[in-house]
Amino acid sequence: MIEAFEEIYKERVEKLQSLMASDDIGGFLFTASPNLLYMTGFSEGQMPRFLSLLVPKCHEPVFLVPALYEEQIRENTWIKMIQPWADGEDPFAKMRSILSSKGLDSSTIAADDTLWSFFLLNLQEQLPKVRFVSGGKYVKPLRRIKSLYEKELMMRIGAITDEVMEMTIAFLKPGLSELDIVDFIQSELRKLGASPSTAQPIVGSGQYSAQPHYRPQTEKVIRQGDAVVLDFGGTLRHYHSDMTRTVFVGEPDEEFQKIYNAVREAHDAAMAFAKPGVKCEDVDSVARRVISDYGYGEYFIHRTGHGIGLEVHEEPYIVQGNTGILEPGMAFSIEPGIYIPGRYGVRIEDCVIVCDNGIEPFTEFPTELTVV
Repeated sequence: MIEAFEEIYKERVEKLQSLMASDDIGGFLFTASPNLLYMTGFSEGQMPRFLSLLVPKCHEPVFLVPALYEEQIRENTWIKMIQPWADGEDPFAKMRSILSSKGLDSSTIAADDTLWSFFLLNLQEQLPKVRFVSGGKYVKPLRRIKSLYEKELMMRIGAITDEVMEMTIAFLKPGLSELDIVDFIQSELRKLGASPSTAQPIVGSGQYSAQPHYRPQTEKVIRQGDAVVLDFGGTLRHYHSDMTRTVFVGEPDEEFQKIYNAVREAHDAAMAFAKPGVKCEDVDSVARRVISDYGYGEYFIHRTGHGIGLEVHEEPYIVQGNTGILEPGMAFSIEPGIYIPGRYGVRIEDCVIVCDNGIEPFTEFPTELTVV
């Protein structure tokens, strides 16, 4: 399977090497992270054993791996140079030898931003002449721009998320617990060939709908008069979707309808404004202005959006202070919200990919208020 995507990974490494060469960076050290997945196809969470990929600026990449992962990595990456280390050996001394063999033991090395301090401190002790710098500058520009392959995966997982949202709203009714809804969402994602997102679905009902990152932890039951925020996504070959809709159980009061209309207008205004050449912070300003004009500016307490791809939250961030320019291939959410503490909250979220003339949504479930 991995051989089918080898050229994609090789091209990414070559682009990284070009960026490093422009700053005279001798190599890049990756650790178990989404960045490693992006470069190799191997997915693994952080672990106490040191696992690292060295991408030199002008040589073939080398994987230093715990011996118990060796066979797994050979089967799941395109990397040919793999050096295992056994329990009882010093992996940092081994990395020193690898760098020395390539003449990089006194150069500048970019380290993955997720490299644990324990690992970095041990590397610094073994390599006193190496200058370590943050690697985000070099890998983030690559991940920000999605390829056609990445776009196709995100369009597919977005369509699955649309289906599950429709089924979830049809399933939702008074008497069910928030955790019942969570289980339903995750089950339906799996039935459609996706995996649930790494983040638990948000199902916030009643006063908990006003907590933007609320996670159901009890058997709270959905009741008449509850607003219910449904925020979830799925993954397909590690690529994420993310969507939020807010429904109301019973007849919504006048203020809730006003709040809902404000959020929907802010969502639609930001969607219409986003296009290549626009600043990220200006998209945020458009959504924020609508909500402020309705008189709820102080209750819009988070950024308008976040990038999405191999992680649910990555660059670019649609937030004040980000003067970065939208470019074709960028993928991000647009998700304004209003949260009235102790009463209810409303959020509407869709994810989009920037194209040549505007944006293309990859979640598209209708945004009209649904009354259950």
